[in-house]
Amino acid sequence: MVLPLCAQRQAAADGAVWWFVDATDDAGLHSAHGYTAAAVTDPQKAAGGVAAGDFDGDGDTDLYVVAGTAGANALFRNEGDGTFSDVAGPAGVALSGVSGSGPLFFDYDGDGWLDLFVGAVNGDPPVLFHNRGDGTFQDVTASSGLSFPPQTLSATAGDYDGDGWLDLFLSHWDSPAGGCHLWHNDGGQGFSCTDAAAGLAGLVRDVTDRTFTANFVDLNDDGRSDLVVTEDFGQSTVWLNLGGGRFRNATNAVISDQNGMGSAVGDYDGDGDFDWFVSSIRDADGVMEGNWGSSGNRLYRNRGDGTFDDVTDAAGVRDGDWGWGASFADFDNDGLLDLVHVNGWPQGSPQFRGTHARLFMAGPAGRFQDQAAARGFDEHVGGRGVVCFDYDGDGDLDLFVANNGGPHHLWRNEGGRAAGHYLDVRVLGRAPNPFAIGAKIFVSAGGRQQVRDVHAGSNYVSQNPRDAHFGLGAASRVDGVRVVWPDGRQVTLGALDADRTLIVDPDQPSRAAGGGCSL
Repeated sequence: MVLPLCAQRQAAADGAVWWFVDATDDAGLHSAHGYTAAAVTDPQKAAGGVAAGDFDGDGDTDLYVVAGTAGANALFRNEGDGTFSDVAGPAGVALSGVSGSGPLFFDYDGDGWLDLFVGAVNGDPPVLFHNRGDGTFQDVTASSGLSFPPQTLSATAGDYDGDGWLDLFLSHWDSPAGGCHLWHNDGGQGFSCTDAAAGLAGLVRDVTDRTFTANFVDLNDDGRSDLVVTEDFGQSTVWLNLGGGRFRNATNAVISDQNGMGSAVGDYDGDGDFDWFVSSIRDADGVMEGNWGSSGNRLYRNRGDGTFDDVTDAAGVRDGDWGWGASFADFDNDGLLDLVHVNGWPQGSPQFRGTHARLFMAGPAGRFQDQAAARGFDEHVGGRGVVCFDYDGDGDLDLFVANNGGPHHLWRNEGGRAAGHYLDVRVLGRAPNPFAIGAKIFVSAGGRQQVRDVHAGSNYVSQNPRDAHFGLGAASRVDGVRVVWPDGRQVTLGALDADRTLIVDPDQPSRAAGGGCSL
């Protein structure tokens, strides 16, 4: 393949030849999103998405992709050879004719198999599927205790009250106020609404629900899962966990995004705490043809105590057109978290139709530069969800984009190893949280310490896999790895070779497995 001229220039400038290529056809990921009705509602235009997780336990990341009413949802099983097969039909999850949105893999009953939640809009019914462990799923919605307003856009899971069971947060943009968001897991037997008991009564501040994307994350390093929620029309919020199953609204004037939609959580500045990026709308011509704002994305840098500074302009990430799904990830393995987000909106001004996704690559002093065009990431259909994952196991992160009203795309990272080595870490846990959601992973290499959290979160109607990817730059050895589980247990491992997958088991932290490729 010959690189585009702009990519050749960028490669010559930074000395590392790498770029993205459209690998959708090669991988067999033929799918698209659309609606059969001529009139499409705003919730339908905002909906869609993709979930990433290993549903069959073979060690490879699979994808569940939403199709809209024009087709059937797909469950793409990763065959481990760079290709995928749609097994949604035999698995029992090929939902058809439904305005689905925001799928999420999470183990709600603690049996070691990833279950599947699929939201929906326009009054269509969301579904909770139980994973039987034999490649098939059972619809258990009726017995789950869950209830839904007309729109359920996104979902995220986390253990907010520390009882070991994964709870569920659902967003309901454009629904009447009064729908439940926080669902307590009642020991794997079902869910009960706890908005009021958890202190979230002020989450919705007018007659219409504006919630878009939520993430559980420990913002102040006290061992409890806090909550950040992107909300439309200037209502994004931060909730600090007080313990005892209650939150405190810690939102202040710094949280100023006008149309918060996508959400990315990560330690972009390497200071050991988790920062928050919110995608929004940048109406660069200053003419608002509708009721949206114009001031663009926000990057909130965590002070370490759960309060933030707005560093959007210093970081250079304000302009992203009409932003949706977003994620931090290290695409060139240089040890710095980059930032990707997709965008587009079919209604209103033509300036938001066919706009290109952003690939903000990290540079010196916490500043980013958009290199989407230079790196061949030519995504402009109408992005909603985005997944960062190494689908082909070559040590660099690829991208899957779930579009609204068009085909989905897989973008293969070619040469992402050129800039550095890597370490992938998969943390195991104990029942009822065998996937260790809420654990923290610290990796030291090359004079730098990095941290990731193990999460079942949302980028906006989309979910990354739980495995943590660390770029290591020039370091071919890792100095140390420390894992902290949600219950406070810790394991520290000494020096080991890079360019491998490390599996950390709390019960056998030093056992060798996988032919010496993991611990």
